Amino acid sequence: MPYRFLNLNEVPSGWLDKLVAGDFARPCVLAFLLITFVVPGIFSATAQTARPTLYLIGDSTVRNATRGQMGWGQIISSHFDTNRIAVVNRALGGRSSRTFLTEGLWDKVLAELNPGDFVLMQFGHNDNGPMDEGRARASIKGNGDETRVVTNKTTSVVEEVRSYGAYLSHYIRAAKSKGATPIVLSLVPRNIWREGKVIRAANDFGLWAAQAARQEGVGFIDLNAIVADKYQALGEEKTSALFEGDHTHTNEKGARLNAASVVEGLRALAGCKLAAFLLPPDRAGEAAPGSRRFLFGNREHLSGWTVVAADVLYDSSRGFGFEPGAQLRTLTNQVSDPVRACSVVSDNAFLFSVRLPEGNYTVTVTLGADSTASTNTLKAESRRLMIQHSVTQPGEFKPEQFTVNIRTPLIAGDRAVRLKDREKGVLHWDDRLTLEFNGAKPAVCSVTIEPAPAARTIYLLGDSTVTDQPFEPWNSWGQMLTAFFTTGAAIANHAESGESLKSSLSARRVEKVLASVKAGDYVLMQFGHNDQKDRATNSLDIFTINLKELIGKLKQQHVAVVLVTSMERMSGVKSNTLAGYPDRVRQVAAETGAPLIDLNRMSRALYAALGQDLPKAFQDGTHHNALGSYLLARCVVEGMRQNKLPVCAYLRPEVGPFDPSQPGALARFTVPPSPNFKQLKPDGN
Repeated sequence: MPYRFLNLNEVPSGWLDKLVAGDFARPCVLAFLLITFVVPGIFSATAQTARPTLYLIGDSTVRNATRGQMGWGQIISSHFDTNRIAVVNRALGGRSSRTFLTEGLWDKVLAELNPGDFVLMQFGHNDNGPMDEGRARASIKGNGDETRVVTNKTTSVVEEVRSYGAYLSHYIRAAKSKGATPIVLSLVPRNIWREGKVIRAANDFGLWAAQAARQEGVGFIDLNAIVADKYQALGEEKTSALFEGDHTHTNEKGARLNAASVVEGLRALAGCKLAAFLLPPDRAGEAAPGSRRFLFGNREHLSGWTVVAADVLYDSSRGFGFEPGAQLRTLTNQVSDPVRACSVVSDNAFLFSVRLPEGNYTVTVTLGADSTASTNTLKAESRRLMIQHSVTQPGEFKPEQFTVNIRTPLIAGDRAVRLKDREKGVLHWDDRLTLEFNGAKPAVCSVTIEPAPAARTIYLLGDSTVTDQPFEPWNSWGQMLTAFFTTGAAIANHAESGESLKSSLSARRVEKVLASVKAGDYVLMQFGHNDQKDRATNSLDIFTINLKELIGKLKQQHVAVVLVTSMERMSGVKSNTLAGYPDRVRQVAAETGAPLIDLNRMSRALYAALGQDLPKAFQDGTHHNALGSYLLARCVVEGMRQNKLPVCAYLRPEVGPFDPSQPGALARFTVPPSPNFKQLKPDGN
């Protein structure tokens, strides 16, 4: 018998009186009816009035993490009233209509779709090429029902390949089945010209996309034609200025033009319900609710932005400013864009802070200056590496983007994390977001900070080898992990020096994580270094019980738990120094089904490969410096890849496979040191 919600708008007159006064008033019957019909009806009505979500699926022209390049999907939210609709960009570089499906990326979107949501899809750039070798991502050209069985020459996987149009139809039908509204877009044109005209897709992928949309009865936006018309009007020279590095990928300016073209198509699409959520044209591009936008340098005020002069220090009443010690000068840029009229530059690292509520934020930083080159490394909070070595030439302005998590000790009411004295006042526990600009000559023009409530959060629990170490020269893999992820994923590092699993429970660190996680998030746990110091005879059993109980609680909240075995100490290349803890974590992973990253084994392989250079990765026998922590973070990322965790969709495109026994050039990794130094050794060993 199918389960059916009662429509409260169709309840017959007098039904409630009969329910209360008649036989229905028997407690058991009344409770049954309330639970079966009334309560589900209430929640059903609530779900239907919730804020809908717009999902974007596609390739790197929609979402791009390569430096200097940007997809239109990274801009489009500025055209929507995000008080009324959420915008989630699930596009991923290098994917075709075929591989977005076969890699499971669409399944993740489909699992989140609700009635009333929308899906914008744009594929085609990667649907050419070989079907069975290399990246093996091509679909059959056209919109027909034909299929072809191929065997991947690299992986030996056998796959039935369908046509480009058939894959689009699959997405359309699946979205419709969830009550969502799909809209098909033709692919944006490349910067390729022939005889003075930009090459269009009217006879291939653009045509097939239109055919698929028409066959399935959904809206179609000929984005290829809209954008091509604009390129044609600009001419080859001005169009080239919209691209970065090649003829396919746009820079920020090109992404803005393409996003505006998508909006133009939505407004022109007959009966388009999504268009009702667009901001009026005069409000498009304004800051999203809760956003902060800053322009740097001694310059004139610009509407919608906060100007921060080079000498403005952080003040609690103001809520923003440079941290003490900043030595900045203003450069005036000879550009037409008023946003880029000035930059601040320095010969030293400097910090900028903004008071913000706890949560995830996507930060867009525009680097560069008109009259000088710049070399930039960006860190956040307590030295979390976000962007490494971003270089601009004189007159070049480069946007960099990442998602960052900030938090306070408060849990709820008067409950809070029990901070150690050495934690009080550190940057990762205060009420502000702090950005560090480092490098040979950092130069920054603007910073935009937008709330990112839909971001996937990866929580970390552990000890001094995981935590955000606030002072040089100490470093941990948790504060390097951030460098490998692009926008849409944030690292929330709740590890702390000297902590065991037991002490993390008593200090309410675990409670803070349990109160913060949401369904779909991840928790990576690495304990052992300090747990093994517990002298109780049953300490390993207590550790096991606590670990299993925590896994159970997190799974109840639909959070993905990943167990990480502790990396070895410097003396542990040939012999185990961690007693039975790595084996016990492996056992718990096997018993609970939690994915396991065996950092213990990976670290031993890494240390052996470093050979006589191993001491260069350590600060003492247990704790690492920037090189060691970066290599270990690379091992953790490889473990995530091997476990095929869905969150790996947010890895930066340049992150490939890694063999710890062959670190290669990564063994020469360097990063500019942060200005905060303290030789005091972290807790734990």
